[in-house]
Amino acid sequence: MNKKDIWRYKSLEQLENKSWGPATAEDSGIVQKCLALVKVPVVKLSASELRVLIGQSFNPTYLVPLALEFLQHDVLVTAGMYPGDLLKNVLDVPVQFWEEHPDLHTNLSNIMRERSEEIEAELDLPEFWRRKAEA
Repeated sequence: MNKKDIWRYKSLEQLENKSWGPATAEDSGIVQKCLALVKVPVVKLSASELRVLIGQSFNPTYLVPLALEFLQHDVLVTAGMYPGDLLKNVLDVPVQFWEEHPDLHTNLSNIMRERSEEIEAELDLPEFWRRKAEA
């Protein structure tokens, strides 16, 4: 194992040195799910779990690279809801993240360029990515 990949074997709680604490009976189902998932090593998160965490605005620095690995294999992977749902949540990550991570932006742009017709037939792209697709 490469030392630079050690982060993959840590949970979001460990990576962020932050404890969200346990879920309570009063918490909604999505909150309970997220509070459980932040304790799981990120490398063990499924496409569906990544979709949930990214959709709930958890730290994209750790989650987006893993999501891109799923998308590289199947850009329209169904992650619990509909074809392309993981991609849709990744595309909804704020523009500032993509500006701060040009390597990840380039990776996603390449994935999207290779499968653009398929993606545009399935998803309504956010404005930031629609402009990129038209360029």
